[in-house]
Amino acid sequence: MAAQDSFRLTVIAVMAYGLARWVLPHGTPLPLLAPLTALLVVQVSALMTLRSVWQRVLAVTFGVLTAVALGDGLGFSWWSLGLAIFAGLAIGYGMRLGDQALEVPISAMLIFSLGATNEAAAWERISETLIGAAVGLVAGLAWPPLRIGEARAALTEVADRIAEVADGMAAGLRAEPGVDEAENWLADAKRMFREIARTDETIGQAEDSVRLNPRALSLIDAGVALRDGLEMLEHFCLSLRTMNRAIVDSVRSEDDEENILTSGEVRVRLADVMDELAEGVRAYCELAVTDLTRNTVPRELEQRLDAIVESASEDRHRLADLLSEQESGIRQRTLYGEIIMHIDRLINYLHPEHRERARERWRGRDLAARHLPDRTAGIVRRTRRTRRQRGRGTDPHRRDNAPARRTNTNQ
Repeated sequence: MAAQDSFRLTVIAVMAYGLARWVLPHGTPLPLLAPLTALLVVQVSALMTLRSVWQRVLAVTFGVLTAVALGDGLGFSWWSLGLAIFAGLAIGYGMRLGDQALEVPISAMLIFSLGATNEAAAWERISETLIGAAVGLVAGLAWPPLRIGEARAALTEVADRIAEVADGMAAGLRAEPGVDEAENWLADAKRMFREIARTDETIGQAEDSVRLNPRALSLIDAGVALRDGLEMLEHFCLSLRTMNRAIVDSVRSEDDEENILTSGEVRVRLADVMDELAEGVRAYCELAVTDLTRNTVPRELEQRLDAIVESASEDRHRLADLLSEQESGIRQRTLYGEIIMHIDRLINYLHPEHRERARERWRGRDLAARHLPDRTAGIVRRTRRTRRQRGRGTDPHRRDNAPARRTNTNQ
């Protein structure tokens, strides 16, 4: 992916430079601003490229105009330079140019260095910026990158890490763990939320890369499919962390009767459940990434996940039966119930029926609307909803469409 992006950006920059040399008059200094602008304009998605283009052009234009206006009246000095920088920053932040706000004072300083009254230099800088922005815009729309592969790899890595936490718990439970090991399970579960946050950012970039991307028509469900899978993993990890907290509290207890891990048979049953849950997380992730392409129906993976869930449920019932046979007080029974409750939640998250219903829900949405930016997509949805309602003889903007109240004619 890095090599492909490097080649793509290199081609775009060289094209911008060549076009600037061809368009600008002979004798113009090397138009290096054109390839620089093209590189800065092209973003990780077509939508972000559109936003970056106008910000870059406005920033350079206002910077040049600021330098020319101040240079004609004030000349160049340390205080006029400071005034140009202050005015450029005020304009950049006032117009909400984002990352391009600093380009306003930079352009102003560059024109000052060439002579603020040098109209040729000012025009050349604006022209190079426009050429580079145009090349970057065309390349960004015609050859936009796709970040689906990176998001898929990130989701798979998170699922593997969560499964490793469950595998580690299973192995430790069979080896009579102590307080330190139980606390390590809890710490591992907590650390997973940082991984989930990073994956969330990667999936966000993948969702943006699908919008306005002609290469992504067959991958229009990819972003929402990955997002749905990540949300499940986040809920799963939250319940896993809470269950580990209950286990740690149990192990820390000075009363052996309140320690759920004192019984070897209980530990083995709980380890069996964790083995199945780890396998279920991996299978669920495989199922999630198969939904990246539209109209995929992964029946075999669903059947495999269903078998894992059924096996985990059987292990859960055996554990619950074993705990019910234990001689315990009120506090210990409360702990048993809490752990069984968290296991039920963990198993429930893995049910393939949830994934199937989610798939039907997002595939039922409007395909074109999901391919557009958020604001434009909202307009498309509202327009189509209005047309459907008018086709049924109702106007959604009128309040008198509601059924009229019946009046009592006997009064």
